[in-house]
Amino acid sequence: MAIINGLNIETTHIKDIKVGDIVLFHGVEKTVTAKDIKEDSFMGRTLFGDSYCLGYLAVLKVVKNNG
Repeated sequence: MAIINGLNIETTHIKDIKVGDIVLFHGVEKTVTAKDIKEDSFMGRTLFGDSYCLGYLAVLKVVKNNG
């Protein structure tokens, strides 16, 4: 886990992202909704239209602390 701009960030595989997660997408915090996750027969899972290099590139997930 890393801290970027005061946010706790962990790298996650695209398959582990679910609705309600907060991710960094092009440097912006975005909350994932059901519309943002798509399954494509050719590209596999996409998040905001991005396949994250067919799953070889990690997704940056924001981890909120409970305190």
